[in-house]
Amino acid sequence: MRVKFLNGSYIGACGLSSIDVEQVRNAIVVATNEGSPFRGKPRDMADDVLAHIHNKSSLYIGFMPVIYESIGGIDKQGYYTTDVVFQAVCPFSC
Repeated sequence: MRVKFLNGSYIGACGLSSIDVEQVRNAIVVATNEGSPFRGKPRDMADDVLAHIHNKSSLYIGFMPVIYESIGGIDKQGYYTTDVVFQAVCPFSC
C-alpha cells in the first residue's frame, strides 16, 4: 500500500478501498512525503498512517508498525521524517 503526504500532512492512500483496508494486516506500507517534511520520528509517521486507516475501519485499532526503512533526521525544529516503510502487524490475535 502506498500512502502520500504533502508538506507533512496525510493526503491519502493510493487507491484505498475497502478491499485495501481489509488487507492492512501484515501489509507493507510505503509512506512518502513531498514538500516540507513530516514533523516527528518514523514511528510517529507510521502511527499517523495507521490512525487514518483506522478511520476507514475500526477493525484495525490494535495494529502496530514494524519499521523496515526510513529517511529523516533532526534539525533546529526537532525530528523530521520524509519516508517510512513499515509492516502493519497485530501483536495479539486480531
